[in-house]
Amino acid sequence: MEVFAVRNRRNLFKRLCYFLVGLALCGFGIALCTCPGLGTTPISSLPYVLTKIFSLSFGIWTVVINTFFILGQAVMLRRFLIIEHTVQFVAVLGLGFFIDLGMYLFTPYIPSNYFLRIVFLLAGCLILSIGILLEVAADIAYTPGDGFVKTFAAQYKKNFGFSKICFDWVQVILALILSVSVLGFVYGIREGTVIAAFIVGYILKLIYPFLRFLRR
Repeated sequence: MEVFAVRNRRNLFKRLCYFLVGLALCGFGIALCTCPGLGTTPISSLPYVLTKIFSLSFGIWTVVINTFFILGQAVMLRRFLIIEHTVQFVAVLGLGFFIDLGMYLFTPYIPSNYFLRIVFLLAGCLILSIGILLEVAADIAYTPGDGFVKTFAAQYKKNFGFSKICFDWVQVILALILSVSVLGFVYGIREGTVIAAFIVGYILKLIYPFLRFLRR
């Protein structure tokens, strides 16, 4: 029993490390996708538009929007899951911090050349994909956005993958409407948004076999 407990503690520590590293990579990946000025990832489009309207950082708006996703889960479930939803909130606080840190670190080094900016965008997509893989391998908690989709799919008996795609593009549409109606022009939604929407999923399919190795 004592050996089993030690192994469990080591396993939990390893999973926490995976989760924290994955969270950092997700934040840095989102920042690197956004810094080139070619748009941002679909799930980040709404917080990014809000940074242009109100004087709060990208990371803070990410936390605010994701807090509503947690509340949405509680409404669908008709109860607040203290541990699960609290962990989601703590996780998104970390994500917001790493997004702001990434924006601060990467913005000064973004080149003016369009093709090099595409390279930076693709690098951000790769980093984001690795971060997502590590979070899945850790199996500690969902991010609030994924938690919202998971709850929606379970409550209404919908396919998770299809629900996730719809959820991401709803964020883009809302960001587009908000941007045009308030700013008078489209902000933060460009070719990079479309590239990120498709290539992150493709990269995940390529690197997903490593998930078994990480879980072992």
